[in-house]
Amino acid sequence: MAAALAAAAGLAAIFAVHARAVSNAPTPPPHAARVNPTALVPQPIWEVEQRSGSTVYSNGLEIRNEFETTSRPRSYHTFSRVRLERSAEAFSAPAGIVFHTTESLLLPIDPAETRDLMRTREDLIRHVRTGMLYNFIIDRFGQAFRIVPEDEVAFHAGHSIWSDRDRVYNGLNESFIGVAFETQTGEALEAAQIRSGRLLVDYLRGRYAIEEANCVTHAQVSVNPENMRIGFHTDWAASFPFEQFGLHPGYSAAVSSVALFGFSYDSEFLAAIGGQPWPGLIAAEESIRREASDRGEDAGAYRRELRENYRLVRSITSGVDADRKIREMQ
Repeated sequence: MAAALAAAAGLAAIFAVHARAVSNAPTPPPHAARVNPTALVPQPIWEVEQRSGSTVYSNGLEIRNEFETTSRPRSYHTFSRVRLERSAEAFSAPAGIVFHTTESLLLPIDPAETRDLMRTREDLIRHVRTGMLYNFIIDRFGQAFRIVPEDEVAFHAGHSIWSDRDRVYNGLNESFIGVAFETQTGEALEAAQIRSGRLLVDYLRGRYAIEEANCVTHAQVSVNPENMRIGFHTDWAASFPFEQFGLHPGYSAAVSSVALFGFSYDSEFLAAIGGQPWPGLIAAEESIRREASDRGEDAGAYRRELRENYRLVRSITSGVDADRKIREMQ
């Protein structure tokens, strides 16, 4: 922790921390005060009925709660996109959604398989519940299950980075909701999963003022800090139906880990996404070349500078996490 703070102090121009009072009330996501939410998110959706083991919402969404467990409340800092200043206040409302595949056993959708389909689903949910791996699962029949409440942390994203127009998020377990579909890479979602997923996304975006740019797949945000490459996890590296969920820009969004922190990718990752870079990867690489040219630097040297920025962001985030763990033990 001391080393992280020393690094931050030595680069005050990059990581200036400004003291500010923090409210005891749940803090809205960092973008909420800057935009008109009605221009970015669906109309408000509210709870209309509590049934035995489930909650029904005004858009027709029904979430089953019988497998719900508890984790710990969200609490995270962000970094400003321009100067990489760490936010003084800790936010507690989710800022985005990460979409996952469960990569679990898939059986044919057939009446004769109903019993085994239910069994494999419950085995999956028990596994996810034990590890608090996602906030929500949507099964093969389109049923939505709340596993970890959306205002609590699920351990779904691992090493991960994303940014919106102003803020950088490092370690998305804390800041983003994890939504997993019972499916495997390369398999299309069932129509029922798309219907239920759209209702769930509309509810979450409406309730928490989540911008569509912060609705991303695991492959878009996952990184490997050891080799500075993206795509350590590649679920939904291709073919996520963004438009059917009312979301843009999808794979056209500039990949934050590349554009802001100089991460790269290899042929294995290209194979996972279909052999051609996403438009967002092309945009991110072009951003590095343009910024390097503007600074009169070689692109390779500039990428190395960006990677050092990531290491500092990671060290500061790790220090905050260590402080929180100490507080929880006291």
